Amino acid sequence: MTKHIVLVDAAGMSISMLANKMNDAAEKDGLDVSTVGVADMVARDQIAKDQPIVIMIAPQVKYMHARYEEEYGADYPVVDINMMDYGMMKGEAILQAALASERN
Repeated sequence: MTKHIVLVDAAGMSISMLANKMNDAAEKDGLDVSTVGVADMVARDQIAKDQPIVIMIAPQVKYMHARYEEEYGADYPVVDINMMDYGMMKGEAILQAALASERN
C-alpha cells in the first residue's frame, strides 16, 4: 500500500520540485511512497484524497503550521521542513524526516 506525503507551500511551485526529488529518492530506495507538493489553497482537497502519513510545511510558510496542526494534527503528523534541506532540495533527507514522523 502506497504511503502518501503532502508538502504544502504558498504557491506550489518550488514544493513540486522538492516532491519530485523525494519521489526519485523513494524509487531509488525501493520504497512505495508518493509525495506531492501543493499550494495551501488546494491542500485540503489533496489531504482528503491522499490520507497522508505526514503533512510537511515549507519553511517560507512556517506560520501556517499552527493552522494545519489544529485542523489535521489529530489525524496526521504536521512537520516543518528543515530550511537548509529545503534550500538545497535534499529530497532524500526530507523523505527520511517524513518517514521518521509517521505514526504507527
